[in-house]
Amino acid sequence: MKQITFDQYRRIDVAIMCIICAVVEYIVTLATNEWFFLQAMAISVTLTFTCITMMRWGENAVFVALVGSLSYCIASGATIEQYAIYCGGSLFCIVALPVLKGLGKEKVRNNFFHRTCLVLCVYLATAAGRWLISLIFEPSIENLIDFITTDILSPIFAVVVLTLTRSVDGLLEDQKAYLLRLDEERKAEQQAQNDTF
Repeated sequence: MKQITFDQYRRIDVAIMCIICAVVEYIVTLATNEWFFLQAMAISVTLTFTCITMMRWGENAVFVALVGSLSYCIASGATIEQYAIYCGGSLFCIVALPVLKGLGKEKVRNNFFHRTCLVLCVYLATAAGRWLISLIFEPSIENLIDFITTDILSPIFAVVVLTLTRSVDGLLEDQKAYLLRLDEERKAEQQAQNDTF
């Protein structure tokens, strides 16, 4: 069986994240619109998947953020302006990447405070991006407050999910480091078996 390259693995992994994010976001948005349409707040899973992908693949998280926002817009029957605001604004999540690099992926994975910082940075960068794009259609500072407060449950959900899944081997780990670690473990295991015989 032919082994896949690292780039192929990355593309497949990001594509899977995009598909799962899009499907779950679509279902959650439909459910929210159907059952909780009178509530001022909503929850989005795109933030969670964006943070996970950023931990795994860095800047490739923008693809998940974009696909998740697109799924949200489709499910909610968004206008052209809303497509531009939500999809374009989601790309601003990349602003949080230097924060992740500064904190270090291992610290983010193992420390609740650092995980929370990452989630909040991605969340606020996305909200600010959406607000900046919304200025094209309606210059208003109130829109920034709306973008931050409407989805306030999303960062709480993201922190909880990241905390619960951090112990899953490789999930919240840089994938290059993860694959190298697996390879080293495999070699050590083979060496131990050879030494036994």
